[in-house]
Amino acid sequence: MLTPAEADLRIGQHLQCLPIESLPLAQAARAVLRENIYAERDQPPFDRVAMDGVALDSQTVSAGTRAFRVQATQAAGDPPLTLAGPEGCIEVMTGAVLPLGCNCVVPVEELELSRGQASLAPGARAEPWQNVHRRGTDTRQGALLLSAGVRLRAPEVAIAASAGMARIRVSSQPMLAVISTGNELIEPGEPVLAHQVRRSNAYAIVSALREHGFDRVADDHIQDDRDELRERLRFHLETHDVLVLSGGVSMGRFDLVPAALEELGVHAIFHKVAQRPGKPLWFGVGPSGTAVFGLPGNPVSTLVC
Repeated sequence: MLTPAEADLRIGQHLQCLPIESLPLAQAARAVLRENIYAERDQPPFDRVAMDGVALDSQTVSAGTRAFRVQATQAAGDPPLTLAGPEGCIEVMTGAVLPLGCNCVVPVEELELSRGQASLAPGARAEPWQNVHRRGTDTRQGALLLSAGVRLRAPEVAIAASAGMARIRVSSQPMLAVISTGNELIEPGEPVLAHQVRRSNAYAIVSALREHGFDRVADDHIQDDRDELRERLRFHLETHDVLVLSGGVSMGRFDLVPAALEELGVHAIFHKVAQRPGKPLWFGVGPSGTAVFGLPGNPVSTLVC
């Protein structure tokens, strides 16, 4: 009997590679990336101001100057200004490009601003590249940012956006069908008799799949009838990439799923895994490559599998 790790390995060896599709970046969350993404340019793409304050030439401060005329204001998103002379400074905002001729930023907390003049407070320092995020210190143009195979979550989507990717190539979403079997199952909201139980497994499986990024999920409920089961399974094998069945895989008289799948040409890879709950787990592959998972009907066993 396989261990869970061995079963997981067997499953991976028999899954088909999904086709590639191109999606707008805004629709790519939770998809699996199928191309490498490289840096469009240096990051930061310029010497970037890291604090609100004034930009100046640190050599002037080293020479003893502590008061400067405020020449202009450099806002984020504006082209770089140029310092007119060493006696001046330029007011700068966080995220702005460092003005040309400047090599440090003195934060506003260490300044006294009055009548167009900025004076350094006692103890304030002005070292070269102080409070400046230097160009290319995060990454250089052409550097690998994301490798194919990674799942795209919020940080990865942000990285792709920073690389200028309006569309990206990802794995196409598989078509899945979640199928529960059993005469005893009754839908939520329908009248239920004393000898019947609610159909809950399918809702749990669909929710778990959607939590993991799978959105194309169909749902079906099949009675414990051999002919009906075979025909409905035939339809789903022809129209879906993955089937997830709940119930009918143990050893009882009405556990009809393995035999029906065999009649339809589904090749069993394994049946039973060394785990409790969840021992009767079944996995096989259909004639056209459809992956078929047979989960036990016990709700706890279903979630464990």
